[in-house]
Amino acid sequence: MTEPLKDPAEPAHRSLADRATQALLALADQADRKKTEVERNAISTACNRAEALTARLTTCSDIDAELADRGVAHIRPSMPADAARSITNLRRVATQAADPTQDLTERLRTGAVQDSLRSAETIAKSLEQSLQRAGNAEQKRLRPEGLDQSIAAMPGSESLQVRISRIRSAWSRPFTGPIEQLPAAVDSWRQHAADWEDIQHELTRRLANLPPEIATFIGAAASDGGAPWSLVTAAVRDWLDTDGRGDGYGVRKW
Repeated sequence: MTEPLKDPAEPAHRSLADRATQALLALADQADRKKTEVERNAISTACNRAEALTARLTTCSDIDAELADRGVAHIRPSMPADAARSITNLRRVATQAADPTQDLTERLRTGAVQDSLRSAETIAKSLEQSLQRAGNAEQKRLRPEGLDQSIAAMPGSESLQVRISRIRSAWSRPFTGPIEQLPAAVDSWRQHAADWEDIQHELTRRLANLPPEIATFIGAAASDGGAPWSLVTAAVRDWLDTDGRGDGYGVRKW
């Protein structure tokens, strides 16, 4: 029996089909890898953003508690109108996350997710600003009276002048550091305020131990107008000429 004739082109056709199939599979694999990379980047971006916001909100909560422990008044900002809706949207996205018919990248880029993240950023920024205002208000409240007034300088008071300079520096500008440093800043302002009171008592004690004429001269010399020449009595002049005490004083004419 004669065998049927084979089409001589059939092996070539089959080989071409195989190659086409392999090429299509390779393209599909490449597309899948690219899609996977895009999804991975989308997930990483969303997660990093969410984690950063969580850290900021947690920090705000911790700082709020620390300020409350210190008796610092803090007026918390009102919740944005879209905050509740954002929570609902995030829950809906989480529920749909397991749906294989939906593209993951598109889910992460939807308004529900992005609006929720933006809302969280608004809340975090608002909380940070309110804490900043509370800290600046406490700094202003603690500011000692007479901080800008001239302080009487007298022999042996150099260390007091250094402390005074340090205290004035603490109130030279509002707090602008990281919000995490605010409780420590409040503690520092309170310590400086207490130190200022100690310095005033020390200066008063030292002036009280000086002869009245000299104490009067030193007090006047520390004022904005300075001490009039009539206060430079013989006793004051002798005091100024002893141990170089007069080196810290100057004479001026208007």
